[in-house]
Amino acid sequence: MSEALDRAARAAGVVLERPGEDAAPVSDAAKRALVDILGTPPALPPSTGATAFVPDWLDETRAFGVALQLYQLRSERNLGIGDLGDLKALIPVFAQTGCDFIGLNPLHALFTAAPENASPFSPSDRRRLNPLIIAVDEVPGYHPYMAEMVSVPPAEDEVDYSAVASAKLTILKKIHQAWRSGDPLVGEADRDAAARHAARKGEEAAGFALFEALSHHMAAQGHGAGWMGWPAAYQDRASPQVLAFAAAHRDEIAFHLWLQYIAETQLAATQAACLAAGMRIGLYLDLAVGEAPDGASTWADPSLALRGLRIGCPPDLFSLDGQDWGLAPLSPSALVDRDFAPYRAVMDAVMADAGAMRIDHAMGLERLWLIPDGLTAREGAYVRQPGLTDQVVNATRTHRAMAIGEDLGIVPPGFRERMADRRLFSMRIVSFERDAHGMRPPARYPADALACLSTHDIAPLEAWWQGDEIDLRLALGRIDAGVARHEHAWRTGEKAAMLAEAGLPPSRAAGALDDGIVAAFHRLGARTASRLYAVRLEDVVGGRRLVNLPGTDREHPNWRRTLPLTVADIGRSARFQRTMAAVGAVRRGFHDRRHLPSSIP
Repeated sequence: MSEALDRAARAAGVVLERPGEDAAPVSDAAKRALVDILGTPPALPPSTGATAFVPDWLDETRAFGVALQLYQLRSERNLGIGDLGDLKALIPVFAQTGCDFIGLNPLHALFTAAPENASPFSPSDRRRLNPLIIAVDEVPGYHPYMAEMVSVPPAEDEVDYSAVASAKLTILKKIHQAWRSGDPLVGEADRDAAARHAARKGEEAAGFALFEALSHHMAAQGHGAGWMGWPAAYQDRASPQVLAFAAAHRDEIAFHLWLQYIAETQLAATQAACLAAGMRIGLYLDLAVGEAPDGASTWADPSLALRGLRIGCPPDLFSLDGQDWGLAPLSPSALVDRDFAPYRAVMDAVMADAGAMRIDHAMGLERLWLIPDGLTAREGAYVRQPGLTDQVVNATRTHRAMAIGEDLGIVPPGFRERMADRRLFSMRIVSFERDAHGMRPPARYPADALACLSTHDIAPLEAWWQGDEIDLRLALGRIDAGVARHEHAWRTGEKAAMLAEAGLPPSRAAGALDDGIVAAFHRLGARTASRLYAVRLEDVVGGRRLVNLPGTDREHPNWRRTLPLTVADIGRSARFQRTMAAVGAVRRGFHDRRHLPSSIP
């Protein structure tokens, strides 16, 4: 029975052998559940082996950019959350330093009827945009009196998503009424463009707008924003009750469709502004690994997602019990049967207005850790994801946009080499890069990679220096006092090693993090041989608030903390100016030498 079950599991795509990974065996319970749900995937045509798009100029030089969380931006003009208007105000500031790209958190549509579900990595639909990114005061038909209609929440420390959504949607509904009523503040060209957008986007976009309208209706009745909590008749996209709702709520559906037009138009304008300012890549947008199981995508197309399985990751040094992300995986069989059209639609949506795309959990291009219902994250198993790498490569060539894979965590043997063969860039965090002799020298970083000091899942530099995330995990009971002491001691060693590699006395690890150390650390990152280097905005404006503490939800205010400086103050920050000048000087040094040096001082 066990041999027959193993054969069936392998045929279904379950990875039973993980040589070199010291992995626990897959339980029979997991095998049976996965076989029952997955079936046997159809055969794939052979891979073309094509390489991803990389701009020619990047083979001759090195580039750098800034990475930030859009919602964190603070300004006098926004409505309590960073928006595309704030970002456009920063484009000339960044461009003047020599930046070639701006990296953002995922901008996918979430649930406007449940705004406190704020994680950008748990989207309702990856093909649509989050309306909260809209700069309301830049929408044709806006009048300043509209801002007086709402209460604007303060955002000195955190985003109040419920208050923000209420304020922004109230004003946007007022503007939409002006569009529909023939208000002269809205030109006919704008109205015509919105109508063409609705016609071009077709039934899929209309279905998303219907979901959003129904989601608000159901949440108001106490059923929740996600469709799994709705009455059974409304869980079926084609039911008579849903069709009757659509007929009775045309204006609300039109509003949510219009929001997508405004968001897409403003995002395209932001990318155009980046390029006009001299950035050679522009926006670097993020692709989440999956979607919420009760969101618009799974409601509209339930056969595409695998029911009874959740995406997560196995146990590792940072999560001894593994992680359950609660995301719905796409069906490998359904993707093959549909010639990957649904997956291409997701990538088209992300790359349409970007020069680069970051793929969250890039190992998911080859395998995903899937957890059957009733089992824990520890009891999941890897399932192969055939054909996705080819689709990403083809999409980069279609859109002439690069792809950077977030290959952090448990990386299967040979995965990074296979990425490199296809010119899918790797991500390298400087403090993580070590070999048998200590920290990896800058000259030994891979060329096709993006180097950085930290990401949204890692403490900002100021907090890292103090060990804030260690203390937070101790306070939440995730580690005990002994582990915390060990991690603080290890952090002291990390700081000393970074200081030495950056050319500073290791003894400074006992002192405060000053502007000189910040600049030196970023100069070290900029010296790497990797073609791209990202400066995390929080690291250079004194941010000490953790964006996300992996493995937590509401225990920590994930995806809510704002920056300590306003948009107007960022460019005037001495730390920002000094660090960006240091990074720019190093990166320009690669270009000036017109070759790929083994190292650069």
